[in-house]
This record gives sequence, structure tokens and C-alpha cells, in this order.
Amino acid sequence: MNTIGTKTIETARLTLRRYTVDDAPDMYNNWASDPEVTKFLSWPAHASVDFTRELLTKWVSFYDDGRTYNWGITLKDEDRVIGNIAVVERDERTCSYEIGYCLGKAFWGKGIMPEALRAVIRYLFEGESDLQRIYATHDLRNGKSGRVMEKAGMHFDGILRGSKKNNQGIHDTAYYSVLRTDMATEDDYEKLLLELYPGFFEQDYVRNVEEGAVASEQILRLQEFDPSVYERKMPENVTFGFYDGDIEELRGLVAQVVDHWPVFFNKESRIYCGFVDGKVASFCLLEDGGEHVINGVKSRVAEPGCVGTLPAYRNRGIGLTMIRNVTEIFRQELYDFSYIHWTFETQWYGKLGYKTVLRWNNRGVVKE
Repeated sequence: MNTIGTKTIETARLTLRRYTVDDAPDMYNNWASDPEVTKFLSWPAHASVDFTRELLTKWVSFYDDGRTYNWGITLKDEDRVIGNIAVVERDERTCSYEIGYCLGKAFWGKGIMPEALRAVIRYLFEGESDLQRIYATHDLRNGKSGRVMEKAGMHFDGILRGSKKNNQGIHDTAYYSVLRTDMATEDDYEKLLLELYPGFFEQDYVRNVEEGAVASEQILRLQEFDPSVYERKMPENVTFGFYDGDIEELRGLVAQVVDHWPVFFNKESRIYCGFVDGKVASFCLLEDGGEHVINGVKSRVAEPGCVGTLPAYRNRGIGLTMIRNVTEIFRQELYDFSYIHWTFETQWYGKLGYKTVLRWNNRGVVKE
């Protein structure tokens, strides 16, 4: 992996910098000697400042290899270290890093650690183009550390029982992570939209969208999709499956929902429907969006398109159950993302975990 080493990082309140041996007294006094700080860590509190000085001498020598990531945390208005943040494990096979951190007790509860963690995450992703995942862990009994990870924008992955050992013994471990694609920006998603729909904002049908109307683009990472997130018991006469009936008959039903959609439905289309007593109640096109690079990661994108429910069957959960099923089909087909184009129903799709990544009107992307 291409490494950039430990360089100074500035945030609104902090400076993260390399250590010097002269930092030993501050490191010892502010956190390294405090058993309350080290309670859930894998190393014991330092017995003397001399031990801290010896450790820092080693740490400083490691900077020369260009692979070490180890910062002392300082407040901008005073150059004394108050905590530590570092890459503590690396897995080049999966292109992932684990981050560890600690902070002097006098500085707890001030948002310092989440600020430092966010900055390091961005520094690593921006500096290493092949880095795919950054993660952090905590003893399940140390919930405060988990809240730091959440505030830094990390995703809770789960718990591994009895998986690590610290000063309290073997413990259950909570894992949090952030992926490179989680860091995708509005510009990344605008690029994706224009790859999926070239010249989109130059089209007359977009320019003619009602003035003031704002549509949304939404996306869901399929490896994170859980079908059980939405479950609504359906009557026995409600079923779901691919449509294999008369295409002209279906087009007539589609026109009852949106009059210009029938042209998109043909014999070659993959069409999934909800049925009531064997009759079409809702419908959706399953479309392959192709491969696209999202924040440096090549990803397969699928699209549920022309999603509609006939007026007589609305507000029964049929349409959303249909999209849940379609999303699961895409996940099983090993697509990376499911992409919802041009919707005003963000809360509806949000029940399945879709997130709004871009908003636009007839003039182009709406900047927040």
C-alpha cells in the first residue's frame, strides 16, 4: 500500500503532530500514567516518566520508515500533547487499517476525540488511494469510546465475543468502520448521475420540471441491506414475482400511474410486480446501471426504475414490499449499490435504508 507517513493535521481546535522525546512529561502526566485512562487499553499505566521517554524514543525512530501513523494530539493554543491517535493494526490483504486512541481525562467530554478521529480518517483516505476500510474497536463495557466512533461518522458493524484482551481481561469487542465509498462527496454522486444519464441536465424533460420542485437521488450499499428492516404482513392473496404476462396489458396499467412510462416497458425488460388475486398491483423495472467508480472504488450499480403502484392498491405496503424484494434480488446478484433515480419519496425509500446523496431541480444540482 502507498503510505504517506505521519504529517501534521490541523482541525478547528487541534493540531495533530509527530511526537518528540521532549513530549515525555506531558504524555506521562496527561494520560499515560493514569489507570483510569488505561482501564480498557491493552497496555498498563506507565510507572515512570523515564519509561515514557524510552517509549517515545522508539516511536520517534519509527517515523523514518514512512509507514508509521502516530500523532500526538495538542490544542492549537498550547503545544503540549494531551492524547494519542494512531494506526495500530494494518491488513494489506484487505487494504484496511485499525485506529486506536486515548485522551487525558481532563479533556474528556469536549468533543476533542471525535474531531481528531474524523481528521485522521480523512487524512488516510485522501493520502492512500488504495486504502478501502478504516475501523476501530472498543471493549463493550466502554460505551463512551463507541460514542466517539459514532460521532466521527463510523458505522457500527457488530460484536465479536471474547475476541480481544485488555487490562480487564478477555472481552467482547464492538467494531466500527468507515469505507472509502462512505466518504463519497456530492461531486462524486453528481458524476455518477451524469454517467448513468449523460447530458441529464440539458434534456428538455428535465428543464421542464415544475419550477421549485426538488427531486432526489438515493443510494444503498447492498452488502449492508437487511430485508427484515421492513416487514409488513400481507394477505394470502398478495404475491410477488417477475411479470411474464402480456406486455401491452401491462403498459396500459403503467399509464394509469405515469402516462409517459409505458415506453420503457417491453418484452426484454426485467419487470417485478406485486399482485393481488393474480392481478398487477405494483410494478418496477430491474435495470443494470453498469460499473462506475465511486470515490476511487469500482462498483456495480443496479437501478429499480419506474416504480409505481396502481391507485386502488396504495397504502397497503405492497409497493414498498416489492422494492424490498427487488433490493434483495440485487444484493443476491452481487451488485454493490442500488440507485434510486428521480424521486420525491425519500422517506418512503428511507425505510429500506436508502440515503439521499444528491438533490436537483430544473436548473441543476441543488447545493446545500
